Amino acid sequence: MRIRKNRKSIVSTLWSRKERGNAGKHPKRLKGWPQAFMLLLVLGATLQAMDREGVSEVNRIRQTSGMLPLKNDSRLAKAAYRHAKYLGRLRAQGHTEHPGNPYFTGRTPFDRFIRAGYPTRAGVENISYGDRNYQESVRVLMSTVYHRLAFLDFRIDTMGSSEYGNRRGRIYVYDMAPSTVAALCLRSKKATSERYVKGLCAEKRRRIDSKEFFQALRSIERRSAPLILYPYPGMTKTPLRYIRETPDPLADLYGAGFPISAAFNPAFYRKVHLKRFRLYDAAGERIATRLLSAKKDPHKKLSAGTFVLVPLKGLKAHTEYRVELQVEADGHPLTKNWRFRTGSK
Repeated sequence: MRIRKNRKSIVSTLWSRKERGNAGKHPKRLKGWPQAFMLLLVLGATLQAMDREGVSEVNRIRQTSGMLPLKNDSRLAKAAYRHAKYLGRLRAQGHTEHPGNPYFTGRTPFDRFIRAGYPTRAGVENISYGDRNYQESVRVLMSTVYHRLAFLDFRIDTMGSSEYGNRRGRIYVYDMAPSTVAALCLRSKKATSERYVKGLCAEKRRRIDSKEFFQALRSIERRSAPLILYPYPGMTKTPLRYIRETPDPLADLYGAGFPISAAFNPAFYRKVHLKRFRLYDAAGERIATRLLSAKKDPHKKLSAGTFVLVPLKGLKAHTEYRVELQVEADGHPLTKNWRFRTGSK
């Protein structure tokens, strides 16, 4: 998927809960891992410092939002750097590499995970194109719908990031994965149950009991808050606009405002029914919006329990907004009201 903003493009694909539920007698490899990309050139001498900067910027948002911080992993950072270099040297775009090119290290993000020494193919890749630093890169990604949800995924707990570029712009690559699934791939025990998943480890035919696989993901999910809101309550300098992406969940809508997302953690909620999701300005006037959900997502990428409210027009600068959310969660009413303030752009 591509995002365009002033000569910048981002590409991304998300793993979906529908794919997660495909474990069984007829296994299907979990696939899709968000990503965004760019071109150009960087010096590798300060790679470790840059790795920490990328993880730190993403963790700043995750922790403020109530999510567990991601651990920095040098193997994922290596995979990220190699792909950023591939894109920069070949002036290419996307998350797919093609054999025969001098900087080829793996066709897909998960192939590159394995090549760099990470035990599992399960994960997510985000890439931003043309940004000046990690702060700007993450800010752009958080102004989308699908890419934001990649950084706020409940199922990841490790990340490696890197950049490659020059003064004209840099490529920022973020590779994220669940360490608990990686641990299942390293142990000697093999699945004996009739229900299993495969294709997630270095040895593609290796089977993992589906029960243990879901427990591994659930152990990560439980370490984050039951509900993640973004913009988070009290957030300031909130961007004003949505940045277009491909596939675009708002293809027919131009000049949309910054998306407001509410994601219910599946470790705490089994079934969530939305009753009301509204946005108001400082004067109490209701803002016209469009709702995205698992049922109303044109590209079927949103998980059940995730709702995104998109203003039809850009938000006003230096303005306070109020959000009202009402749901029925596992048969019980739940209401959340919070405020955030926009910045200058």
